[in-house]
Amino acid sequence: MKVNAKMKSLSLAVAGLVGFAFAGSAMAQCPALPGAWSGQSAVGGSLATSTPGFASTNCKLDAQITANLGSASAFVRDDTPAGEERYRAQFLINVDALASLNSSQPVRAFAAITDTPASGVSEVVKLTVFGNAAGTSKSLGILVAGSNPTAIGGFVSSSVPLTGGTGGVHRIEIDWSKGAGLAGDGSGAGGVKVWVNNTNEATPSQTVSANNTTWGGVDSAALGLAQASPNFRSVQANRIVSFDQFDSRRSTFIGSP
Repeated sequence: MKVNAKMKSLSLAVAGLVGFAFAGSAMAQCPALPGAWSGQSAVGGSLATSTPGFASTNCKLDAQITANLGSASAFVRDDTPAGEERYRAQFLINVDALASLNSSQPVRAFAAITDTPASGVSEVVKLTVFGNAAGTSKSLGILVAGSNPTAIGGFVSSSVPLTGGTGGVHRIEIDWSKGAGLAGDGSGAGGVKVWVNNTNEATPSQTVSANNTTWGGVDSAALGLAQASPNFRSVQANRIVSFDQFDSRRSTFIGSP
């Protein structure tokens, strides 16, 4: 595990990820993908950069599922991490275009992935977006790989309402740790803390504990859409979810940029 505190702050406008300003931004061109990302996947989906971005940036990442395929995906990948046993990441997301999203329409929006999986699970933490039964509100699903007795399919899960954003844009931050016991203090405690539109490190929006000692550390991250349910693929096809300002670190709280 490397010791420097900051792994990657990637900007969609110049670096190819999220949130960089050009001089003369009115004439700025967004970069071709994958840009500074390590790679991308667009199978039954599409990825594009568009202007303007969020929070005074020039460009954002637009992802959409376009085909009713079980393998449909539209995400970019960061291979900067190297077996990280503690991993923080933050990004902005706008899911307003997913009209009437309900509980039968989950889709993955982010994943931190290990090259040393356990129990057939390689995503040590993943975040999904889904709605309530009536399709009138949205939530962020939190799934953490773990061997806890409460784990289902290798994951311990929870959720946080997607409320409190600005102009439909939500700021999401995670702090994942490898270990056993309570989550997220970086001292052998396993699990994840999640902040949703919340920049107070002391009060995460949700904490999910997981015994994940048999999993490896984080080796890559995926930002965008994947693992869309059949109902998502049929109802939400061609609707854009936008991302901006991806930042990843080992231990430092990111908070407000």
